[in-house]
Formats: sequence, C-alpha cells, structure tokens
Amino acid sequence: MPHSRIRIDAAHEIGPDRTFVIAEVGSNHGRDLGKALESVDAAARCGVDAVKFQSIDLDALYYAPDDNVRALHARIDFEERWHGELKAACHRRGVLFVSTPTYLRAVDVLESVNVALYKLASAQVGVFPQLVARVAALGKPTLMSAGLVTPGGLEASVDAFRRAGNDDYAILHCNAIYPTPPNRTHLARIELLRALYGCPVGFSDHTQGIAVALAAVARGAAIIEKHFTLSRGLDTPDAFFSLEPPELASLVAGIRDVEAACAPCRARLAIETEESAFKESIRYRLVLRVAKAAGQAFAPGDFDYKRHNEGVDCVEEGLVLARMQARGPLDAGELLRWEMVEGKA
Repeated sequence: MPHSRIRIDAAHEIGPDRTFVIAEVGSNHGRDLGKALESVDAAARCGVDAVKFQSIDLDALYYAPDDNVRALHARIDFEERWHGELKAACHRRGVLFVSTPTYLRAVDVLESVNVALYKLASAQVGVFPQLVARVAALGKPTLMSAGLVTPGGLEASVDAFRRAGNDDYAILHCNAIYPTPPNRTHLARIELLRALYGCPVGFSDHTQGIAVALAAVARGAAIIEKHFTLSRGLDTPDAFFSLEPPELASLVAGIRDVEAACAPCRARLAIETEESAFKESIRYRLVLRVAKAAGQAFAPGDFDYKRHNEGVDCVEEGLVLARMQARGPLDAGELLRWEMVEGKA
C-alpha cells in the first residue's frame, strides 16, 4: 500500500514533514547546454530539492509532424547526450536530476544515467499508458501529474503501479492551462486526492507568481513543482510564466515559513512565553475612584481601570465587590492592593 513518506535516496525523501521543491526548467534552456547547466546552478542556490527537465525529441514523438510542430521543437528539444552532464551537475550541487520522459526510448536514456526519481507529466499519464506501465515496472519513486487526466485515467495509472508492486508513487494536482488563473487552480483537490489514494500529493503550479504555491503548501501539498527560468526574456514557450532566480528563492523561503506556521501545535490555545510577558505588562488594575472608610464595602462604580505592574487585577473585581471591604481608610486615586482589603465581616 502507498505510504505518506517516500524515500528517494540517502539524502532525499518525500514526506509530510517537509515540502519537496522541484524547479521545472523544462524547455527554458533554449537548446543551449550552457544555459541548462547554468539553470541547475541557479536553482540549487535557491534551495530546491530537484531540478527537472523534459526529455523531448521530435522524431521519437511525431509521425509526419507539420511545420508548426517542427518550429516548436526547434526551440524545445532536449538532446539525449545532455542527460549525463546535467545529472552530474545536479549531483555536484546536491540536488536531484529529474527529466520527464515523453517517448519510450527516453526511459532507456534516463536509466542509463541511473536517475533516482521519475516524473510523468499529465500529457503522458493522460494518453500514453504504455509509458506509464514502463516506468511503473522500474520500481522507482515516481510523481504523476493529473492535469489532463480524467478520474478514470488517473485510477488506471495508479493501478499500473499497483500491478507492478510499486507503491512509491505520488500524485501532483495540476492544471494544464498556461498560465493558470488562481480561480481555476481548485486547491481543494489536494485533500481529495490524498483521501482517495493515500499517497503523498503535491501541486504542479502553472500560475504566475508564488502566492498559489504557498497556499498549496498550507493546504498540505507535500511537493511543489514550479517552472523556472534564468530570465523571462528567453525565447522559450514557458519563460513568460516561469519564476526567475530571486522569485524562486522567495518561494523556497516562503514554503519553509508556511511549514513552520502550519506545524502541529503542542497545546491547544496555549500562550507563548513571549505573549505571557507582554500580557503581564498590560494588565489593568483597580484604582479607587472614591474614598473608603475602614470596614466599608466596595460597590459598582468605585473603580477606574488603569495599567500597572502591581495591584489588584480588574478580572478580580467581582471577588472584591462580593466579598471584600476596606482594611483601613483609603483615598480616592489609590491603586488597590490586596493588603488594603479583607473579607467582609
């Protein structure tokens, strides 16, 4: 059965205690290996756990592609010889190398560099069951996006992992709208997917900015995948809605803050130590509005309420009115102290 925690390797895991953050370079390399390697370094400096690319090859993907498709792939294809260099670069920076296979031979290429984690995009989960079954049979941890996937299609993909005896899968809630308006993200599906499948559930975010990704962490996302680019000025299809390095660094820092803010409470409605000290400094005390003779009882309207670090707290006024009298003569304007009162005769 699936578990709430997936061990990837000795240094990386996916679990409920810490959000696993993926910088999705995707095609934001512009078919330039130097930019791809620079992207790994920049993402690692931002504090991510993994850097992801997309293993794309026009000839392996299409039968008789038209001119528009050829023009697109002239900007986004990922040379197979890059895999080893990028994995080595990720290893040096202490992050995982991930690339989404989009054709069957890409799985062989990824296995040749011994990747530790697979990611299946919704474009494959939704329409390419042969690829899903191939990855499931590897027995390796795998993330599956659900953006283009019907409920039945997602169930079929999960079943492929179950049949293969591979329980190390996680599901990423995803919207395959680029960019996604915040009101179309439907983050409540994170809890629904977790309830349905009992596995870690994350969010592959295609919105602009970082607010929705942070909200997803607050809703319990165990994984955040976010598109990343060295510059939104790059001539790549995804650059315009991707995060630049300072924004990715802000996202990672924000995720860690959200995790801290949402951590389980030690005690319900407990007051923190710092709050207790502040509370004591602003307590309201009873100050006599009228003079009192010795033995005279107190009545409603006898007191003003002013802040001081000593004296009878205003919360004890009911006790004073019901049971106390002046121990000796008291002047108007005096701060009432417990030694100035005694029980009624």
